[in-house]
Amino acid sequence: MSISKFTAATTVRGRRSAISFAIASLFGSVSAASFAQEANPGSLPLQVAAADEVANIETIVVTGTRGNARTVADSPVPIDVIGGDQLEKLGGSSGALKDALEQLAPSFVTNTRGNATWGTVSKPAGLRGLSGAHVLVLVNGKRRHNSALPTMAGDSQAINANPVDLDFIPVSAIDHIEILRDGAAAQYGSDAIAGVINVILKSNSSGGSVSTTLGQRYKFQDRQDGETVLATGNYGFKFGDTGYFNLAADARKQNWTLRVNPATEAFYYPLEDGSPDPREAEVDKRKFRGGTPKIKSFNLSFNAALPLDNGITPYAFGSFGRRDGELGQSYRRATTANVIPELLTDVVLTPTTYLNELDYQLASGVKGQVSEWNWDLSTTYGRNRVDLYEKNSVNASLGPDSPSNFATFTPIFDQLTTNLDFTRGFDIGWSSPLQVSFGFEHRYESFQTIVRDPLSYANGGYVFPDGPLAGQPAAIGAQAAVLVLPEDAADLDRQNVATYVDLGLDLTSKWYAAVAGRYENYNDSAGDTWSGKLTSRYDFAPGIALRGTVSNGFRAPSLSQTGFASGSQGPFIVNGQIAGVTTSRNARPDSALGQALGATELKPEKSLNTSIGLSLQPLKDLSIDIDAYQILLDDRIVRTTTLRGSGISQILSDNGLDPNQAVSYNTNAIDTRTRGVDVVASYLQRFGASGWGTLRYNLGFNYNKTTIENIKDTPEQLADLGLSLFDRVAQSYLTVALPRTKTLVGLDWQIADFDVNLRGTRYGAVSQLTDNPASDQHYGAKWLADLDVAYAITPSFTVAVGANNLFDTYPDRSTIADVIGSQRYATNSPFGATGGFYYARAVWYLE
Repeated sequence: MSISKFTAATTVRGRRSAISFAIASLFGSVSAASFAQEANPGSLPLQVAAADEVANIETIVVTGTRGNARTVADSPVPIDVIGGDQLEKLGGSSGALKDALEQLAPSFVTNTRGNATWGTVSKPAGLRGLSGAHVLVLVNGKRRHNSALPTMAGDSQAINANPVDLDFIPVSAIDHIEILRDGAAAQYGSDAIAGVINVILKSNSSGGSVSTTLGQRYKFQDRQDGETVLATGNYGFKFGDTGYFNLAADARKQNWTLRVNPATEAFYYPLEDGSPDPREAEVDKRKFRGGTPKIKSFNLSFNAALPLDNGITPYAFGSFGRRDGELGQSYRRATTANVIPELLTDVVLTPTTYLNELDYQLASGVKGQVSEWNWDLSTTYGRNRVDLYEKNSVNASLGPDSPSNFATFTPIFDQLTTNLDFTRGFDIGWSSPLQVSFGFEHRYESFQTIVRDPLSYANGGYVFPDGPLAGQPAAIGAQAAVLVLPEDAADLDRQNVATYVDLGLDLTSKWYAAVAGRYENYNDSAGDTWSGKLTSRYDFAPGIALRGTVSNGFRAPSLSQTGFASGSQGPFIVNGQIAGVTTSRNARPDSALGQALGATELKPEKSLNTSIGLSLQPLKDLSIDIDAYQILLDDRIVRTTTLRGSGISQILSDNGLDPNQAVSYNTNAIDTRTRGVDVVASYLQRFGASGWGTLRYNLGFNYNKTTIENIKDTPEQLADLGLSLFDRVAQSYLTVALPRTKTLVGLDWQIADFDVNLRGTRYGAVSQLTDNPASDQHYGAKWLADLDVAYAITPSFTVAVGANNLFDTYPDRSTIADVIGSQRYATNSPFGATGGFYYARAVWYLE
C-alpha cells in the first residue's frame, strides 16, 4: 500500500535510475525534473536522484491548485498520491484499475458485486461514500468521458448514472494518480462533489517495461477457477529533439469464478403418487452462474508532446479499449412458463449475457505563453459503446419457434470537451505573487439506446397446449435479458458552457488562501448554476498545519438517469419461496408509465461541502494527515421502491397500461448527509549501513456515515395506496450497504535485491435489509491480507510471487432461504466472495 508523501520517483531495488514523475498541469504534461529545475535551477534533477535521496523528495502534485504546482505536504487540500510501481505490485487478480485503487486508497470504494448484472464488469466506484457519478475523473488534467452502461446494481449509490469506467485506462500507462478528497466543483466541474481522480500518464522518452502475470483462485470445494493471464507493456520514444511519445498496452483474460449453493427447489415435477422424481437426487443443482464473470480485454494508450523552438508545445494523448464479457445468470426450469420444454436437452436453461464493448478517447492541444500568461487550448473526444446479447435463452411467448440467441440493445455515450485556460502570477507586494487563473469550457454529450432484435421483446402469444401449464400463456421476452422496448429507446444530447476564476495567494509566509468561482449553463432542464470554493491553510510551525475548505456543488442528472428505461423478467421471491415470475420495468420519468405513478422531471442535485484537516510532519520521514468532512446533498436522485400489487395494477390499467408489471423510476426523492474522517500516515525507516534496507509503513483509515435527512412527499396516487416512495430496503442501499469503516495498513520492505510488500485491509460491517425485518442480513467486518515478494534477478529482470486475500477470507454466509442457489455469501460484500488468488509475475525492464 502506498499513500506516500515522500516518494517522487520509482526505483527498482536500487539497481536502476529513478523514473521521474510526469506532471499534467493545467497546461499539459511536463516532467517533474524539468518543473523542479525551472522552479529552482540549482535543484537536483529527479530522474538521477539516488535511491535513498528519492525518499526525501516531496511529491509534486498539481491537482487541487491551479498555476504553480505544490508538494503534497504543502497542499491546502487532502490528496493521495499512488505511484505506478504500487499498481504493479497488486498481482493482477483482476488487472483492473478500479480494483487497484480499492486496495490503495482508503476512501475509494467499489461495489464488488457477485451477481449477474453488468455491474460485475463495469463496477460502480466512488469516494467518501458517494458514487462515481459524484467524482470527476481527469487524465493529464483533462476530463475523461463516461461509460454508456447505466449502473444497475440495486445498492448502487447513483442508480442509472453512467460514471467513468477507469478500467479502460491501461495500468501500464500510469505514472501516478492524484486523488483529491474534497469538493472541487468550482475548480474543475460541477459534478466534482466527492472529489477528483487525476490520472497522470507516463512521459518518459526512452526505456520501459514488459510484464506478464499468471494466477488463479484458491481451490473451492471441488473447483479450481478464476484463471487469469495479464500482459502489460510500456515504452517511451524520443519525439523530435525534445519531445516524447509513450506507448502502453494491457491485455487480460479472466475465467469464471463461481461460488454458489445448490438450489433447494425441485427441478422436476413430483410423480403421480406425489413422491419426488428420483432424478432429483442425481442432477447437479449448482446451476446459477452468478459470480466473477469471464472477461477478455485489451487496452492501448499513448501520450506525446513536442516542445517547439517558439515556446509552443503541441501535445496529445488517447486510449483505445475492447472488452468482451460473459455474465452468468440464474437458471430457468423447464417446469415453468419461462421455458418451452421441447427446446431443452436438460432440465433447466441457464442463459448467459454477453457484452462487447468499445471505448476510445483522443485529446489534443497546444500550450504556450503570451504576455506572461500561460495558456492551454485543448479538445477531447471520447466514446463508449456496448453491444449486449443474450445467449442460451428463450422467448417462451414465441413457442417452439423461439430462437435461443438474441441481440438485445446497444447503449452509446459520446462526449466532446473543449477548454481554454490561462494562468499567471501577479506581484502585488505580498510575500508571494497572486496566482490568477481563469478559463472557459464547452462540453457536448449524447446518450442513446438502440433497440436490436425485435424477437427479444416480442409477444408471440404462445399458450401451452398441454401438460401442467395447459392453457397458461408463456412468459414474454428473452429470459434473463435486460430489454429496451422501442418506446423506451433514448436519443438525448445536451451542451454545457462554463467559465471559472481561481485565485490563490500566500497572505503571509504561513498562511495560504484561495477562492474559486464557476458558472455553468446546461441547455436542457438542468439550467444554470454558480459554484464557489474557499480554501485556507495555516502553518503554525514547521510540520504542523491546519487546513479547511467550504464549497458548494451541482450535479445535473446524467442523461442516462433521464433517458434510460428497461425491463426484465425474473423470479419474485417472498419469504424464501418463489411466488411467481414478474415483469419489472424501470420507467423513464417522462414516460406515460412513470407519470401514471407520480414521476416528475428530474432536477439537479445540490451539495454543500465542508472539511477541516490537520497535516503533520513531526519527523523528516513521517507524515500524518487527518481530515474530517461533511457533504450535504439535496434533491438526490435515487430509484423508487419497486411498486407492485393490486393497487398499482389498477392505476396502470386505468391509464391504459399493462397492469401485470412491477415499476420503479428515478426521482429526486431524498436529502442526505455524509460525515466522515480520513486518516493517512506514512513513515520510512532506514537501516543504513546495517544492510537491512528500508521499511515503509503506511496507514489509511476512512470512517463514513450517510444518513437520510429528508424524504420527499409520496405522490398522491401512491400515498392513497399506503405505499412509500422510498422504503426501508431502498434506504438501506445508501445507509448500511457499504462499510462505514475501511482500514489499510501496509509494509514495504526493500532489502538488497528483494522487495516484500505486505498489505492488510479491514472492511467494516454491511447489511442487506428486506421487506421483512426478520429476514434482514448483517455481515460482520473482515480483514484481508495481500503479499507480494519480488526479486531482481538482474538489473533488468524481476520475478515475483504473491497472493491477494492470502488467507482465503470470505464474507459471512447468507441465511436467506436460497431456492435458486444464488445467495451463498453477501452479494454486497465490499471485497467480493471469490476467496484467495495466487499468482506469479515477471517483469523485464527495457533500456
